[in-house]
Amino acid sequence: MRMEADLEALRRKRAEAWRKAVTPYVRDMARSGFPSVAVLAALAALSGYTAFLENVPPGFPIAAVGAALMTLLLVRSPLRTHLRPADAVFLMPREHEMERYMKAARRSGYLSGSALTLAVWLLYAPLYGQSGAPTGAAALVPALLVLKAANDAGAWQERRMARETARRLCRLLRTALTLAAVCALLTKPLIAALGFAAAAAALQAAVCWLPARHRFPWQRLFDEEARTRRRYERFFRSFTDLPSEAEAPARRPYAAWIAGYIRHSRVNTYLMLYTLTLVRTDIGGMLIRLTAVGALAGAVTGASGALAGWAGALVSWLFALAAGVQAGTVRHAHRHAVWRHLYPLPEAGRRRAAVRVAAAAHFAGAVPLGLAAGLSAALDGRYAPALAALAGCLALVPATAFRLRRKMEREAAE
Repeated sequence: MRMEADLEALRRKRAEAWRKAVTPYVRDMARSGFPSVAVLAALAALSGYTAFLENVPPGFPIAAVGAALMTLLLVRSPLRTHLRPADAVFLMPREHEMERYMKAARRSGYLSGSALTLAVWLLYAPLYGQSGAPTGAAALVPALLVLKAANDAGAWQERRMARETARRLCRLLRTALTLAAVCALLTKPLIAALGFAAAAAALQAAVCWLPARHRFPWQRLFDEEARTRRRYERFFRSFTDLPSEAEAPARRPYAAWIAGYIRHSRVNTYLMLYTLTLVRTDIGGMLIRLTAVGALAGAVTGASGALAGWAGALVSWLFALAAGVQAGTVRHAHRHAVWRHLYPLPEAGRRRAAVRVAAAAHFAGAVPLGLAAGLSAALDGRYAPALAALAGCLALVPATAFRLRRKMEREAAE
């Protein structure tokens, strides 16, 4: 019993150490003004959503939107274990006791996932109430919580699977069955929908039992924990300087071709380096995701007509500002690399290349952000906010580049 208690205390100690380690970065993020921008974006989106609720178009697929949204939240089952590769030496001999360690991790993951699911369900409930469904929104809450628990259990079994193909097929099946169960809950009488959801869960459990599984998925948990830490690191690096962990490069063939147009010469060394860094690391991946989400939010808000169409322009400006901050984080790459002191390349060239790459990436994100919000407003006859959305997004590019250049010069002087 003492050994099990020690393992449980070990996870609590690691979680507490992680919270203490990121606390200074949270303070830096709070001082940067990002929370204010996030609150403004949330208020603008909420205003647009409220206006949409007052005039829902006839034939709008309420059930389909709700099913897709809730399925994404239910299927997603992150797990913070705080396990590191060194545990393969120190904890693997106690593998038979790791259930005690994982119990708290699974409980924490379920509680945080359920809280997010319920928050989104609360926002969706007013729209769901206009669908004429046979079941009230409050009555579906217990069923959604049970579905969340079933998905977390299925995700754990998938982590244990020895073959990657089996894991992906089971995840695809779990997503499809969850989508079908949520559709049934949103459109059918409660008793019949619960019976269908139970049958879907039983089918998923039976299929997940077939593939060969590890007793404890050490390597998969190591990889997940490393990815989670890198995501936090990339986020906080937008506001402060902090050490980075090793990052696996991404191929991204749809963007990697850009580097092929850079002429191979000494003066373009840093330009090539920072371009490939942006494309092959998650700096570019996060910028792509941020642009996609911002374009969607701007289009929806602009089409809603909130604030006479200016809400869409505000959302596009906020996301364009965030895209500029994200693109500017490329300057931190290779900042402390030893090889910079071994090759005769001027430091000023590194700063110029970082600014050029950041500005080009910012421009590539600002254009679709401005067009998405502008076109949706223009189609509704609101031309002033449409032009302002695109012009504002484009104006942020040189302003952000100038600010980035000044910041890098100041850092070099210090």
